Amino acid sequence: MSLHLAFTLAGLEHCQKRRNAGEPIVLLGDGVYGISEAIDNCYILQPDAQTRGVTPSVQVPLFIDYETFVQLTIDHHPSVSWTD
Repeated sequence: MSLHLAFTLAGLEHCQKRRNAGEPIVLLGDGVYGISEAIDNCYILQPDAQTRGVTPSVQVPLFIDYETFVQLTIDHHPSVSWTD
């Protein structure tokens, strides 16, 4: 099962169209601005969200730290990066 890394809003949009159901997505960098578009099995890197002043309006997305992010990359192969 792949892990999808969305670094931008455009990357998140393309990822959502192409990923298999249930595969996790991590929002990083400017991708955290897609918090309102977060779907099932979506994680948000908390330091990136905090740096950008992004907070959830609902508790749907799960904020993660770097340790959890690293564990997700270990547990899922391959990791697919989406930037545009």
